Amino acid sequence: MMFYSGRMWSCRWKWKPSCLLFLLTLYIVCVPHSVWGCANCRVVLSNPSGIFTSPCYPNDYPNSQACMWTLRAPTGYIIQITFNDFDIEEAPNCIYDSLSLDNGESQTKFCGATAKGLSFNSSANEMHVSFSSDFSIQKKGFNASYIRVAVSLRNQKVILPQKLDVYQVSVAKSVSIPELSAFTLCFEATKIGKEDSEWMAFSYSNASFPKLLSFGKAKNGYFLSISGSECLLNSVLPVKDKEDIFTESFEQLCIVWNNSLGSVGVHFKRNYEAVPCDSTISKVISGNGKLLLGSNQNEIASLKGDIYNFRLWNFTMNSKILSNLSCNVKGNVVDWQNDFWNIPTLALKAESNLSCGSYLIPLPAAELANCADLGTLCQDGIIYRISIVIQNILRHPEVKVQSKVAEWLNSTFQNWNYTVYVVNISFHLNTGEDKIKVKRSIVNDQRLVIWALLVYNATNNLNLEGKVIQQKLLKSNESLDDGLRLYTVNVRQLASCIAEENPKGYRWPSIVPSEYKFPCPGKANHSASRICYRDPVNTSLAYWGPPDISNCSREANEVANQILNLTGDGQTLNSANITSIVEQVKRIVNKEENIDITLGSTLMNIFSNILTSPDSDLLESSSEALKTIDELAFKIDLNSTSRVNITTRNLALGVSSLSPETSEILNFSISLPSNNESYFQMDFESGQMDPLASVILPPSLLKNLSQEYSALVKRAQFTFFNKTGLFQMLTGWHQSQQSRMKFYELPHDIGSSCSLNVFIIMRKRAKLFQESQQFELINRMFYN
Repeated sequence: MMFYSGRMWSCRWKWKPSCLLFLLTLYIVCVPHSVWGCANCRVVLSNPSGIFTSPCYPNDYPNSQACMWTLRAPTGYIIQITFNDFDIEEAPNCIYDSLSLDNGESQTKFCGATAKGLSFNSSANEMHVSFSSDFSIQKKGFNASYIRVAVSLRNQKVILPQKLDVYQVSVAKSVSIPELSAFTLCFEATKIGKEDSEWMAFSYSNASFPKLLSFGKAKNGYFLSISGSECLLNSVLPVKDKEDIFTESFEQLCIVWNNSLGSVGVHFKRNYEAVPCDSTISKVISGNGKLLLGSNQNEIASLKGDIYNFRLWNFTMNSKILSNLSCNVKGNVVDWQNDFWNIPTLALKAESNLSCGSYLIPLPAAELANCADLGTLCQDGIIYRISIVIQNILRHPEVKVQSKVAEWLNSTFQNWNYTVYVVNISFHLNTGEDKIKVKRSIVNDQRLVIWALLVYNATNNLNLEGKVIQQKLLKSNESLDDGLRLYTVNVRQLASCIAEENPKGYRWPSIVPSEYKFPCPGKANHSASRICYRDPVNTSLAYWGPPDISNCSREANEVANQILNLTGDGQTLNSANITSIVEQVKRIVNKEENIDITLGSTLMNIFSNILTSPDSDLLESSSEALKTIDELAFKIDLNSTSRVNITTRNLALGVSSLSPETSEILNFSISLPSNNESYFQMDFESGQMDPLASVILPPSLLKNLSQEYSALVKRAQFTFFNKTGLFQMLTGWHQSQQSRMKFYELPHDIGSSCSLNVFIIMRKRAKLFQESQQFELINRMFYN
């Protein structure tokens, strides 16, 4: 017997065989087919880079999934993962469907759209991603990309071993430590816990002498051991009873010694002091020993914590140099670089907040970013910009502040009454709108300004005012990370450009004022771009600028230029060559949706060049060449201009936008080159002086078109040929002879081509020009 309870179907234990058969049938019938056909989702990924997705992505993921991806990299690398798309069933605490990310240090759970666009780093060379779904409500899932990142030792700390037999962190065998009569030594360290115990931070020894050089804490206090002589440093390392010089935050300690002075200098917390140690006068530290981080003795443990940026020099530095010691000053004996150390993977841990580290995740540009990557979530949503001023009390690195604020914003809005999504968090340098001036270069100023975009999915028509968002954030101040405090919050609704398709095949989504890049159709490595501008007068309005699709023709331009070189001056082309060239140009024209002026000019010059060939060589390809020129003219891009003219040595093209509703007289005329020009001159204005040929298309030309055809008419195209080699043995052409000029008019179906075409061939142009004859072709177009 079955009954429904909450989100589950239940069946009593006393089942009959018929009940079991029914359930088995129900399971086979109701489980989506995608479950059977989707790829395995429990895999190990070890390639340098790649992409993995939820089962069946971009279709909805199946029910009852339990996936685990293990990402691995070699020693010396970490893994950086970015969620390009993310849509998982949303619920409080992600109790239904969820994705968990284990970076080796902590585990974070995500659902809804909270992880979209975010990047995460592993703390070592392995990362685990798990995904689970329950038995109801499926979503699109996620698409994630990953990449290995070669990690410099500057971005990693060393976890000191607590037992000698666990592992050792030592200077590499290739590094030879010389005999030392003086040294400067600096390192940073942390300590876990507050227990008052004995420890050793580093130790240097050889086979005959175990205590050549070491630093640590004994029962009688802090010590530096030099060739068997022990120097107590308590007087220069003042701390309260049962407290340690090292805490959970990294602190740098520098030690300076010279055997001629018999004293030890200590630079700690921006203070430099020296302590006498006469027993070390004339001492020499032997070379070619073994330097370990941590203890080399069973009697005393290693420091319970981490060490970072250990550097050693064979000379002394004074207090002024140590006060200004930068990360770029490399240790000439030992430096904090991979080549100097032999460190097992188990002991390494990558972090983004180390003093000499570089950003593992590049910071986004300090300007308002767009939310286009959210796809349909931004199409109909309302967009707000949140400007937050954060007090960085503990001076966390910016990358850590950004990460913590992102987590705080997501957790603040995740279980709210309004469906909102936080996207594209970035630092901002100019905070005039926040009524304070922040200069991060000033040491005493701990304020950072962060911008974020909030997208509100207003499908339930609930009104959401900016002040409501502001109050929500202010109430959530206490949940910010330790060392971060909310200083001010400003929320403002933003204008956005509406989604549209322009030109055909290029779909621009609704975005806030910014630049948007659209992948070129059929060209994965190229993209078109378009800018959404904010109205300078009314900042609540926005408008699109013209699309820039020039990159989408880049590959075609390269091919076209190669073909042009084959047809240039000095090249001899036979019939087979010309046929091949026409076919190549035809493929370019057919592949392009819109042809810009650059590509169009190159292709017209190719046809101009082949027109210099003998008529006999042009005969075979003439028909295809004319059709290709016609298609080329039809695809010339008129989005940014209403008229385009392309002139070459033997060919000229004029294209003009055309509308049946206009009362404007459309004129095309062609003239001989002027003194400063090499090619014929195309003109769209009437009254051209002594043109070779002129075509005037009055408004009455289109008055008898049906409403259906009128809606299709978009442009008029005028093509002028200086040579007749392509007009051989053509059928279906209307031919008229008048004076010494021949006109060939190509019948064209307005409805199918959406344009008017006039082909004009000129002969004896010098003779014609002298007679100054002008011909007007009015209402002589032919319609199928």
